[in-house]
Amino acid sequence: MNIREESLARIASGANFDVLVVGGGVNGVAVLRELALNGVSTLLIDRADFCKGATSASSRMAHGGLRYLENREFKLVAESARERNLLLKYAPHFTLPLEVVVPLSHYLHGLAGSILRFLGLSSRSGPLSTAGLKGALYLYEFLGRVDKVLPSHRTALRRAAFPKALSSRYRAVISYFDARIRNPEALVMEMIEDALQANENVACLNHVDWKQDGNGIAISDRVSGRTIHLRPKLVVNAAGAWVDQVNRSLGLNTGYIRPVKGAHVLVRHDELQKRMDSRAFYFDDGTGRMVICYPLDHTILLGTTEIQVDSPDDDTVAASETKYLTGALSRLFDDIDVTERNIVAVTTGIRPLQAGGGASVNRANRDHLIAEDRLASGQPLLSLVGGKWTTFRAFGEQASDRIFQILSVKRRVDTRRRQYRGAAGMGSGGAGRQELVNRLCSGLSLAPARASDLVARYGAVAQEVATFCNLSADTVIASIPDFTERELRWLIEKRAAVFLDDLLLRRTQIVLDGRCTEAIVRDFGLHLAKVRGLDTAWAEKEIARCLAMPTVLPQGAARAEMLEVRHG
Repeated sequence: MNIREESLARIASGANFDVLVVGGGVNGVAVLRELALNGVSTLLIDRADFCKGATSASSRMAHGGLRYLENREFKLVAESARERNLLLKYAPHFTLPLEVVVPLSHYLHGLAGSILRFLGLSSRSGPLSTAGLKGALYLYEFLGRVDKVLPSHRTALRRAAFPKALSSRYRAVISYFDARIRNPEALVMEMIEDALQANENVACLNHVDWKQDGNGIAISDRVSGRTIHLRPKLVVNAAGAWVDQVNRSLGLNTGYIRPVKGAHVLVRHDELQKRMDSRAFYFDDGTGRMVICYPLDHTILLGTTEIQVDSPDDDTVAASETKYLTGALSRLFDDIDVTERNIVAVTTGIRPLQAGGGASVNRANRDHLIAEDRLASGQPLLSLVGGKWTTFRAFGEQASDRIFQILSVKRRVDTRRRQYRGAAGMGSGGAGRQELVNRLCSGLSLAPARASDLVARYGAVAQEVATFCNLSADTVIASIPDFTERELRWLIEKRAAVFLDDLLLRRTQIVLDGRCTEAIVRDFGLHLAKVRGLDTAWAEKEIARCLAMPTVLPQGAARAEMLEVRHG
């Protein structure tokens, strides 16, 4: 199914939509999926691309939120841990267990401060103690007992059991388990496809403009030039950090969001990658501030910074942020140094935290809520405030249950144990992955490496991608031979990649893998223009725009180093 083509056809047929969802991030798409599966006609729109914003700038983890226990957010931790467990069971093609190693410098020092913060009597940061973390983990694992699939934590007090050359300042190591989401953007696309296939009265469009028009909404598609007028029974504002801006466009002055910018850096360091051995490291930077890093497929993700900002459009990454993160990582092992020259990519996004929570960003409420207002024309407006990646399904379920009440609709499908499209046939823990690879090799005559790449990128959807690629002669992309022209065409046509950064940042993992080069940007840009029937001038403009984006290619010394490593 072509997401844009099918959606435009449904809109052109004169279909009316009871619900309008504004925002194509993970929470908006979760609401769309819930409504579609339960028979509610819904249109989802986004002024930018699906997954743009905080959805594609997360830590790419499914976690219970261990650090939220200090703020006594027990309900959030229990919900997050349960949703993490469900993702491990029903999206095993992308969700993988992740061991988290926590090195500690103190057995008891810092425990009193943790207790005071837990009781709300102090907001001062301080060191994490072994005793304090063990106590927290007993509670964490108790709260995560529903649908439990992960092992319990373990403790090492002898240096012989520590990771090699771990900094000499550490006296204990505790390891616990959370999960990694390998390709969260693809999981969002699967939910969109699930919604469209389940309900013919559902549509989904990225890259549109909209405005209030009398008692309704005028929506203009920037790609096709089509305009529609819609008067929904209810509007869901799922715009993330832009919730208050969207509400102002709808005639309401709200202050629901506390915008907090978070940046991650991706570093390439072969020795560090080997040392980490597929484990995350969550460590104190020496001031009481915690840093996390863990290996992706080809790079190491390091984060995160948290800086309160005035505008949700602030996507800058200050040099001080990257320097802080690489400096902290360099102190983790005695024999490994990481500098800014190891950076191959950066991500940045605005977390839409709830307004309030005191001066310290660390004390901000991490839970989500649904704020209710009414438009001047009378329709209910639900604003989705807060939320984190792990809890998207639960947040979507809760918002949809409220919508069902308002519209007098009875829920008939529960998504809690619904398998995601790409997980079909994967089995528990993704055990069927190799079987699918073998089927692609035997049934479609794919080379084992090509079949493995497709399964890693798309899970069970790889069968559809491979079949599409085999429909006609296919050619590898010269600058990145593990991609082909037909695969890119599938991403553009089927998964609504309209602009070049859609393709580079949210339909593929090339940038996160630290493999993006000017040649790849150029090849992808020219191919995108060809598939969309646009001229070379459009392609050159897109290529120049993306080459100037620091989230596509690192700038300055880091970029020079990356190219030297790649071509030297």
